[in-house]
Amino acid sequence: MSAQIIPSDHYFRNHDPAGPKVTLPSGEVYFDYNHPDAVDHARLAADLDRLRQEEDAPDVLIVEGLMILYTPIIRDRLDLRLFIELEDDERALRRLVRNLGSQDPIDLEKGRWIADYYCASARVGHRRYVEPSRVYTDLIVRGDGDFVRLARMVAAVVRDMYAQKQPGGESNG
Repeated sequence: MSAQIIPSDHYFRNHDPAGPKVTLPSGEVYFDYNHPDAVDHARLAADLDRLRQEEDAPDVLIVEGLMILYTPIIRDRLDLRLFIELEDDERALRRLVRNLGSQDPIDLEKGRWIADYYCASARVGHRRYVEPSRVYTDLIVRGDGDFVRLARMVAAVVRDMYAQKQPGGESNG
Protein backbone atom coordinates (compact mmCIF):
# COMPACT_ATOMS: atom_id res chain seq x y z
CA MET A 1 0.00 0.00 0.00
CA SER A 2 1.40 3.40 -0.96
CA ALA A 3 0.66 6.68 0.82
CA GLN A 4 1.33 10.36 0.26
CA ILE A 5 1.02 13.23 2.73
CA ILE A 6 -0.52 16.47 1.48
CA PRO A 7 0.23 19.29 3.96
CA SER A 8 -2.34 22.07 3.78
CA ASP A 9 0.51 24.42 4.76
CA HIS A 10 1.61 24.23 1.10
CA TYR A 11 -1.62 26.03 0.20
CA PHE A 12 -1.30 29.08 2.46
CA ARG A 13 -2.32 32.32 0.79
CA ASN A 14 0.20 34.31 2.85
CA HIS A 15 1.31 36.38 -0.17
CA ASP A 16 -2.26 37.47 -0.91
CA PRO A 17 -2.74 41.06 0.32
CA ALA A 18 -6.44 40.29 0.87
CA GLY A 19 -5.63 37.28 3.08
CA PRO A 20 -6.77 37.22 6.72
CA LYS A 21 -4.79 39.33 9.17
CA VAL A 22 -4.34 39.39 12.94
CA THR A 23 -3.24 42.36 15.04
CA LEU A 24 -0.96 41.60 17.98
CA PRO A 25 -1.09 43.57 21.25
CA SER A 26 1.92 45.55 19.98
CA GLY A 27 -0.21 46.81 17.08
CA GLU A 28 1.78 44.81 14.52
CA VAL A 29 -0.35 43.19 11.81
CA TYR A 30 0.49 39.71 10.49
CA PHE A 31 -1.00 37.11 8.20
CA ASP A 32 -3.43 34.96 10.22
CA TYR A 33 -2.43 31.35 9.58
CA ASN A 34 -5.18 30.23 11.97
CA HIS A 35 -8.14 31.39 9.88
CA PRO A 36 -9.94 29.21 7.31
CA ASP A 37 -9.32 31.80 4.58
CA ALA A 38 -5.55 31.39 5.09
CA VAL A 39 -5.63 28.26 2.91
CA ASP A 40 -6.54 28.08 -0.78
CA HIS A 41 -9.00 25.23 -0.31
CA ALA A 42 -10.21 25.29 -3.92
CA ARG A 43 -6.66 24.68 -5.19
CA LEU A 44 -6.13 21.96 -2.58
CA ALA A 45 -9.39 20.26 -3.60
CA ALA A 46 -8.42 20.42 -7.29
CA ASP A 47 -5.01 18.91 -6.50
CA LEU A 48 -6.62 16.12 -4.47
CA ASP A 49 -8.99 15.32 -7.34
CA ARG A 50 -6.10 15.35 -9.82
CA LEU A 51 -3.92 13.13 -7.61
CA ARG A 52 -6.72 10.58 -7.22
CA GLN A 53 -7.09 10.32 -11.01
CA GLU A 54 -3.40 9.78 -11.78
CA GLU A 55 -2.46 6.36 -13.10
CA ASP A 56 0.15 5.91 -10.37
CA ALA A 57 -1.96 7.53 -7.64
CA PRO A 58 -1.07 6.54 -4.09
CA ASP A 59 -3.47 4.16 -2.39
CA VAL A 60 -3.82 6.55 0.54
CA LEU A 61 -3.73 10.34 0.56
CA ILE A 62 -3.20 11.88 3.98
CA VAL A 63 -4.34 15.49 4.09
CA GLU A 64 -3.10 17.26 7.20
CA GLY A 65 -3.78 20.70 8.57
CA LEU A 66 -5.78 22.76 11.02
CA MET A 67 -8.74 23.68 8.81
CA ILE A 68 -9.17 20.41 6.91
CA LEU A 69 -12.29 19.33 8.80
CA TYR A 70 -13.70 22.86 9.02
CA THR A 71 -13.90 23.26 5.26
CA PRO A 72 -16.64 21.25 3.46
CA ILE A 73 -14.89 21.33 0.06
CA ILE A 74 -12.04 19.30 1.62
CA ARG A 75 -13.91 17.46 4.37
CA ASP A 76 -16.35 15.94 1.87
CA ARG A 77 -13.47 14.42 -0.12
CA LEU A 78 -12.11 12.46 2.86
CA ASP A 79 -12.84 8.79 3.51
CA LEU A 80 -11.59 8.91 7.11
CA ARG A 81 -11.60 12.03 9.26
CA LEU A 82 -9.20 12.04 12.18
CA PHE A 83 -9.06 14.73 14.89
CA ILE A 84 -6.03 14.91 17.17
CA GLU A 85 -7.07 16.34 20.52
CA LEU A 86 -4.58 18.18 22.74
CA GLU A 87 -4.88 20.49 25.73
CA ASP A 88 -4.44 24.25 25.17
CA ASP A 89 -1.24 24.54 27.17
CA GLU A 90 0.35 21.57 25.38
CA ARG A 91 -0.50 23.11 21.98
CA ALA A 92 1.00 26.43 23.09
CA LEU A 93 4.19 24.82 24.38
CA ARG A 94 4.66 22.71 21.24
CA ARG A 95 4.23 25.82 19.09
CA LEU A 96 6.75 27.72 21.20
CA VAL A 97 9.32 24.92 20.97
CA ARG A 98 8.74 24.48 17.22
CA ASN A 99 9.01 28.18 16.43
CA LEU A 100 12.03 28.83 18.64
CA GLY A 101 13.79 25.87 17.10
CA SER A 102 17.27 25.16 18.36
CA GLN A 103 18.27 28.74 19.11
CA ASP A 104 21.06 29.05 21.63
CA PRO A 105 20.66 31.30 23.49
CA ILE A 106 16.88 31.59 23.34
CA ASP A 107 15.70 34.86 21.78
CA LEU A 108 13.31 36.22 24.41
CA GLU A 109 11.85 38.77 21.99
CA LYS A 110 10.95 36.02 19.55
CA GLY A 111 9.50 34.01 22.43
CA ARG A 112 7.32 36.96 23.41
CA TRP A 113 6.20 37.38 19.78
CA ILE A 114 5.31 33.67 19.55
CA ALA A 115 3.31 33.92 22.77
CA ASP A 116 1.49 37.05 21.55
CA TYR A 117 0.72 35.45 18.18
CA TYR A 118 -0.53 32.31 19.91
CA CYS A 119 -2.89 34.31 22.14
CA ALA A 120 -4.13 36.61 19.35
CA SER A 121 -4.42 34.05 16.55
CA ALA A 122 -3.75 30.38 17.26
CA ARG A 123 -5.82 30.06 20.42
CA VAL A 124 -8.67 32.08 18.91
CA GLY A 125 -8.56 30.15 15.63
CA HIS A 126 -8.56 26.82 17.44
CA ARG A 127 -11.60 27.75 19.54
CA ARG A 128 -13.49 29.36 16.67
CA TYR A 129 -12.74 26.96 13.80
CA VAL A 130 -10.74 23.86 14.68
CA GLU A 131 -12.45 22.70 17.88
CA PRO A 132 -16.01 22.94 16.45
CA SER A 133 -14.94 20.88 13.41
CA ARG A 134 -14.50 17.79 15.63
CA VAL A 135 -18.19 17.03 15.02
CA TYR A 136 -17.22 15.96 11.49
CA THR A 137 -14.65 13.37 12.58
CA ASP A 138 -14.80 9.62 12.38
CA LEU A 139 -12.11 9.16 15.01
CA ILE A 140 -10.77 11.41 17.78
CA VAL A 141 -7.40 10.52 19.28
CA ARG A 142 -5.23 12.08 21.97
CA GLY A 143 -2.11 13.83 20.71
CA ASP A 144 -0.24 13.34 23.97
CA GLY A 145 -0.50 9.55 24.16
CA ASP A 146 1.79 6.76 23.01
CA PHE A 147 2.55 7.78 19.41
CA VAL A 148 3.62 4.30 18.26
CA ARG A 149 0.45 2.71 19.63
CA LEU A 150 -1.67 5.46 18.08
CA ALA A 151 0.06 5.16 14.69
CA ARG A 152 -0.49 1.39 14.66
CA MET A 153 -4.16 1.81 15.49
CA VAL A 154 -4.75 4.41 12.77
CA ALA A 155 -2.75 2.34 10.25
CA ALA A 156 -4.94 -0.69 11.04
CA VAL A 157 -8.09 1.36 10.41
CA VAL A 158 -6.69 2.66 7.11
CA ARG A 159 -5.59 -0.83 5.99
CA ASP A 160 -9.05 -2.19 6.80
CA MET A 161 -10.75 0.60 4.84
CA TYR A 162 -8.38 0.05 1.92
CA ALA A 163 -9.03 -3.70 1.91
CA GLN A 164 -12.78 -3.12 1.87
CA LYS A 165 -12.46 -0.84 -1.18
CA GLN A 166 -10.58 -3.44 -3.20
CA PRO A 167 -12.55 -5.72 -5.55
CA GLY A 168 -13.66 -8.66 -3.43
CA GLY A 169 -12.04 -7.00 -0.41
CA GLU A 170 -12.98 -8.01 3.07
CA SER A 171 -12.31 -6.58 6.46
CA ASN A 172 -9.48 -8.10 8.50
CA GLY A 173 -11.16 -7.42 11.75
